[in-house]
Formats: sequence, structure tokens, C-alpha cells
Amino acid sequence: MLIHATHAPAAQPSSLADFRPGDSLFASQDRVYHGRGALLRAQATGGVARRAAELLAEAADQLAAPVLLGLLPFDPARPTQLLVPEARYRMAAPGEQPPACPARILRHQEHPSGDDYEHGVREALRRMGGDPTLRKVVLARTLRIGLEQPADIRRILGRLWSRNTNGYTYAIPLGVGGDYFLGASPELLVRRQGRRITLHPLAGTAARHPDPTADARQARALLDSPKDLREHAVVIEAIEAALRPLCRVLDIPARPSLTATARLWHLGTPISGELADQTIGALDLALALHPTPAVCGLPATAARRAIADIEPFERGYFAGAVGWCDTAGDGAWSVAIRCAHAAGRDLTLYAGAGIVPGSIPAQERIETGNKLRTILDALDLDHTL
Repeated sequence: MLIHATHAPAAQPSSLADFRPGDSLFASQDRVYHGRGALLRAQATGGVARRAAELLAEAADQLAAPVLLGLLPFDPARPTQLLVPEARYRMAAPGEQPPACPARILRHQEHPSGDDYEHGVREALRRMGGDPTLRKVVLARTLRIGLEQPADIRRILGRLWSRNTNGYTYAIPLGVGGDYFLGASPELLVRRQGRRITLHPLAGTAARHPDPTADARQARALLDSPKDLREHAVVIEAIEAALRPLCRVLDIPARPSLTATARLWHLGTPISGELADQTIGALDLALALHPTPAVCGLPATAARRAIADIEPFERGYFAGAVGWCDTAGDGAWSVAIRCAHAAGRDLTLYAGAGIVPGSIPAQERIETGNKLRTILDALDLDHTL
């Protein structure tokens, strides 16, 4: 499907107050893309990088420097959303958003339930016990919420962004009845600037604590956790195997460091490199890396099979990738986590946890609950998970 618009207004400064239905957003520390409407829009289920290049080339006839926003699904057989905005605006990060009356929940459903999720973790561990080549499986669950009023997309984005200024806040219209896929990811899948590439994979998680002393203690425990260090090492090994053939220089620190969000500590490894071939673009790299073991498992084929057998829902764009690229091949893509599919009054929230030998089912369930809190906090909802 390809949709054309007729003109491309000049870019101007904007704020979240200017965000309209159908607009798009991808915000990071170094730049913000607020897209107005769609000059070109397409869905691709194969040849994604080629289709994106075609859209950018076509848009270059009408725009001086077109940028494409994209949303990759977890399952490559599902359609990728590709969008060249009709106009692009600059936008500054919002300040801390004041609390408001919480949205009223009419219904909610955990899918799977907490007990069923723990059963799924035990099944993943059983499979790993019977197959030593299966080193990690990422299992997710959802929380489906029905609200009294349609979700306020602008307000959700404001609260997500103000609490995630070091990460990646995004909202991509799905082109179906005003649906949005939105979230605030802490994880950079890949950024390309000329030959230089940077990544910041995350794996290994602990909850933050309101007391600074206890919070520091939990952070140190995460850095020393054998289980979390194993989980993280699996991710780094896979990323290195994918990037070494593409890079003439690749710098990977020997140990992970800590990355903090409002709710969680993560183990992260900042990776940088220099491409051997400058014709490899940011989207090419994102497609080569996705899905990393941080959202799927290792080996990927066996982990996908376990996910398909154990998870009772389709992931859609959860654990996919969201980002941008331009005609020069530069761009940035983040992992599509800490997210929700918003459809009017209905929202589906997603969260996953990496299961490795030594994982404790109850702790993995709690971890997913802590991750779901990113969107719940943006909605001012207090739901026990």
C-alpha cells in the first residue's frame, strides 16, 4: 500500500501541544523528529531496505532532505510500517509533566496471567535443560486495559518523554482507525553516522528503589549477578558475531555498565565501530541485528520456536525496532520495548524478560510487571502486577 500527499509545508518549531492525530514522533537526546501527516506511506513484508530507499528517493523530488520513520515487527513475516512525513518539525523535550486524575479503568486482563507466565518460564527452562544449545529465551506477557475515555496520546508522550530524556520516545501511527504504537525505549539498537556506528544493548534488569542507599545496593547486586551477567553476555556475543564481518573497527568493553530508567536498572554495553563498507545504511544494520537475543533469545531459530509455542499472543510490533533513516543512509533505530498499542479506549501493554538457566519464574514475572509500569505510570494508573 502506498499513500501520496500533495504538498510538503516548511518545517517550524513545535511542541507536544501541536501533536495531532496522525502525527509521528521519534525523540532521542541528539534529535527529535516530529512528523506531520504522510507524504508517502507503505507497508513492506520483504525487501524492507529496498522499499525504504525507493520511498526516500521519491520523496526527494518534493522535500529537500526527506527522512523516513519506520516500525519493524518482531516477526519479519508481518508488515513493516514505513512513513515519510509530509512535514518535519523541531521539538524540545517537555519538562516534568504534572500529575492528573488517573484514567478510569473499565476492564483489564493480564494475558497470560501471572501464574501462567511462571508456567511458561518453567517450560522454557525445561527446554533449555533438554537442549544445551538453547541458551536464552525471552518470554513476554501483555496487559490489556479498557479506559473510560480514549487515551490522551499527547499526555502519554509527555510523561514518557520527560522521564526518559536519555532514551527514545516514539509514536508511530498505524494507519488503522487512529491506532498508535508508542513507548519509551531505553535501548539503542544501532545508530549510523557516515561510517561510524554506535549501539547500546541492554540485558539484565533490577528494580529501582526509592531509598538511595537501597537503590545503590540493588545496582551493585545487578553488576555482580552471575545470572544477569550470563544473560547479558549472550546478547553481546551475538551482536559481535553479526557486526565483525561488517566493520573494520569494533570496540566492545569487556564488562557491562549500569543504565538507569525511572523504574529499572539495566546492564548495558556501549559499542562503537567503523563500517568497512559505507553503502551499508542504518536500516540495513537494524535488519541485520534484529532481533537480538535481548528480545528473542539464542539461537534465534530455536528461541523463536519456543516463543511461538509458549506465548499465547502475537507480539506485533513489540520487541521489533523503531527509528529513522535518510537518503545518506544515516539513522538511528531503538528496540521497540516499554510500549503499548493504543486503539481509542483500549491499550495493550507489553513486557518481556530474558530466561536463562538459573532464572526463577516468580522473579521473571515481577520483572515484567516492573517493565509494564513505564506505560502505567504515564497513564497515572496504579495496577498491581
